[in-house]
Amino acid sequence: MNQRFQLFFLLILFAVSCSKDKFTSEPKVEVRSIEPATVYNGNIIKLLARYTDEEGDIDSVYIVYKWFNGNNPSRVDTLMRFPTNRLGIPPALRESDIAVEFEYNTYNQTNMLTLPGVTRDTTAAFGLLLIDKTRKRSNYGESNKIRLKRP
Repeated sequence: MNQRFQLFFLLILFAVSCSKDKFTSEPKVEVRSIEPATVYNGNIIKLLARYTDEEGDIDSVYIVYKWFNGNNPSRVDTLMRFPTNRLGIPPALRESDIAVEFEYNTYNQTNMLTLPGVTRDTTAAFGLLLIDKTRKRSNYGESNKIRLKRP
C-alpha cells in the first residue's frame, strides 16, 4: 500500500511539474514577423506580434526602434507610448494578436504611424514592450532586421 501511495504521489507531482501555464501575471509578448524585408519610400511596414497576460489588463504598448551600424545598434529610440485602443488591441483579453503598421516617409494615411525616412540605407529592427494597468512590464520582443532604403 505504501508503494502505491508513493507511486501515485510521484505521478501527481510529475503531472503538475509538466503542466506549463502560458499565462502569467506579467504580460508576455512575442514578435512573430515584420514585412517587407526591404522598405522603400511610401511602403507600409507591418509588425505582427502575440501577447498573453493572466489578468487581461494590458494598458499600453511601447514601440521601440533600433537603427544598426553593422551588427551593433547605432540608435535606439522609443516612438511613443500608445494606449491599446490606438493600436486596435481589444480590451480584457488574456491573449491576442497585435498588428502595428507604419507608413515609411509619407503621410498618406492620417490614422497610421509614420516612420521618418533615413539619410542613407539603414538596417533596422522594431520591438514591443507591454505595460498592464498595475504597471507590470512585459519582456521585450524584437523583430528580425529589415532594410530601410533612402528615399
